Amino acid sequence: MKSDRLTFIGAAIVLTLACAPLASWAQADPSWLKSWNEAQQSRPQAMTPNGRIAKESEPGRPMVILGQVFGAKGKPAEGVVVHAYHRDNKGFDFGLNDDALTTWRLQGWARTGADGRFQFQTIRPAADHMGREGAHIHFTLETSDFGRQWAPKVFLADDPLVTTDQRRRSTEAGKFGWVREVETQDGVQQIRVKFQLKNSADF
Repeated sequence: MKSDRLTFIGAAIVLTLACAPLASWAQADPSWLKSWNEAQQSRPQAMTPNGRIAKESEPGRPMVILGQVFGAKGKPAEGVVVHAYHRDNKGFDFGLNDDALTTWRLQGWARTGADGRFQFQTIRPAADHMGREGAHIHFTLETSDFGRQWAPKVFLADDPLVTTDQRRRSTEAGKFGWVREVETQDGVQQIRVKFQLKNSADF
């Protein structure tokens, strides 16, 4: 009888955890959250679908990120605030010492248009300077209805540090895959990304 009761309690706990909102489980790393909060100081009051991450004077190969955000039901999402950041062309987040700043040095903001589209002018990021991870770009999406959400990190398909498993999982995600092919037009590299909003916030 006691065993049956424990089994029932255990099942109830599992069911409760399974039904808990995703937002209640999302735990932002404290150092990341500190950088995010400081990033708000650079958030422009007015945003358009066209943003910039790296200044024109930033060393590195020019790159354009062409993106589109979809709602949970698959329709283009208008008015989504998109924040993006990435490493510089030497693989550092904050600068050569990686500790001179507490927020990301190369970051930008945009707001999707009626078709859900946005774009960023920037440079191609380098892989982590310690060789821990391939070159990638971070994205955070924010809406009035679904709060702030982390989008998948976007990796560059021609980077040899992108793993076989990352490529496989990206392919399984279809059009929302996060390992993206790099195209070149007139000397400028570009990638195309698509994100889908979740039904609840991450942080």
